[in-house]
Amino acid sequence: LFTAAFLFVHFRFYPWKLTDYKLVLAAILIGVILDSSWSAWGLMAYQAQTIEPIAPWWIWCLWINFALTLNHSMSWLLKHRLLAGILSAVASPVSYYAGSRLGALQWLQPEILIIVLGISWGLVIPLLLTLTLFWRNQESGTQHAVV
Repeated sequence: LFTAAFLFVHFRFYPWKLTDYKLVLAAILIGVILDSSWSAWGLMAYQAQTIEPIAPWWIWCLWINFALTLNHSMSWLLKHRLLAGILSAVASPVSYYAGSRLGALQWLQPEILIIVLGISWGLVIPLLLTLTLFWRNQESGTQHAVV
């Protein structure tokens, strides 16, 4: 319900609507594939996972909410994508570890999972930021090279 309310308010009041729609779709596609893959590969197991190995609904909600920050509160990272990749590579295992401590998931192969999380997030976040910049430029009617 929170995610639905957030989507409603966000798309009612914030600019860059087309960019944000695309970001939500891209984040769901990329994020759910990644999170489902880690489950399918036996690296982690989610609690409340309805259809194995597909990531549970709350993971989808996290990716939706996260995607909507990229073009707004985290837009300062658009010019610092390398830094975003490094921070993501370090912070993602910590975040998933916190989730495991809260009982949301279980780490089945911690050594491999830490590496996979760091590399995946270290690449995905700069990619999503690059898409943000590209789509924002398209939406504003200015065509700039994405550097």
